[in-house]
Amino acid sequence: MLRTNDDPRALRSRAAALAAATELLVEGGPENVTHATVAKRAGIGRATVYRHWPDQQALLLDALAGDVRPLLSFDDSPVRDQLVFQAEQLAHRLNQPSAVSILATVIQRAERDEEARRLREEMFGQADEDLTRALATAVERGELRPGVQEHARDLVARIIGPLLFERFLHGVHLEKDLVVSLVDAALAPWLPNA
Repeated sequence: MLRTNDDPRALRSRAAALAAATELLVEGGPENVTHATVAKRAGIGRATVYRHWPDQQALLLDALAGDVRPLLSFDDSPVRDQLVFQAEQLAHRLNQPSAVSILATVIQRAERDEEARRLREEMFGQADEDLTRALATAVERGELRPGVQEHARDLVARIIGPLLFERFLHGVHLEKDLVVSLVDAALAPWLPNA
């Protein structure tokens, strides 16, 4: 009998394989994610893994995609509060061992793989556009000086860049004090009294 994607057995084996692939990615990087290692870890047959993902690249990208979320998203609350909250959430995610492996793999593979570029865009692509809208609202409310909207990408780089640098290159566990200081430093030139 041919199984469809809605077959509960297929759904269970796919979920088990993705969980195993993510664990293997965290433990040993992308080269650790093979059909054989995933099948062994998930307790399923290698043929089952091949049925879900005919090639290793598709398997790896699905494992990576499971943890992909937009870097920043905004609502209409005060922009500083949003930036602190969003950056704290990001810091928490970056402090997870899986984030280091997943982000590093997506960034590295995006240089030569279209699907990895799509994942990178899902994570990073909308951050400056969403922030531009939030900054425009902040200017209207008098929280920030006019013109800040044109510097959204720079603000993202001044906040997120140091977090990535400290976590990935220095191996530092990211704390709230660092997040708050980065947000405040990035916004300082744009405060109404600056």
